Amino acid sequence: MVVKPLSELEPPEKGRIIRVGGKGGIRRRLLDMGVVTGAVVEVLRVAPLGDPVQIKVKGYDLALRKEEAEKIQVELTESILARVPSGERVIVLALRAGWGLQRRLADLGLTPGVEVKVISSGRPGQVVLDVRGSRLALGHGVASKIMVRAMGVGTDE
Repeated sequence: MVVKPLSELEPPEKGRIIRVGGKGGIRRRLLDMGVVTGAVVEVLRVAPLGDPVQIKVKGYDLALRKEEAEKIQVELTESILARVPSGERVIVLALRAGWGLQRRLADLGLTPGVEVKVISSGRPGQVVLDVRGSRLALGHGVASKIMVRAMGVGTDE
């Protein structure tokens, strides 16, 4: 279970809110808008300097200041392959790429539902994977188009 502040997530990562911090009126407002423990949140966009962060929670979009997003703790459920640390096992959820790259990755055995072990995740260098018993090296750009979920993490919303 990877727990991070909401401000550290990048688009299109998803997670489940486990704690809403802060005090006073701002915390109350966040709770009133649906930013509550157990809600699934998806990061849609982050401004160039990290402020504000646009999220989707309970079916609607919301923009938060970075200081507000730092007080919200999120258990990461979906991430991009390029951000997975070495040694982790993940399941491929989706390929957010054009049909040509999707076909190329499918030919290499990288399809939705397959289990992958990250052998090395050099940033910004190559991401080396174990896919169905074979080693595969992907560039950081290609790896950032692959959505994954950690082994044993549920997807119920």
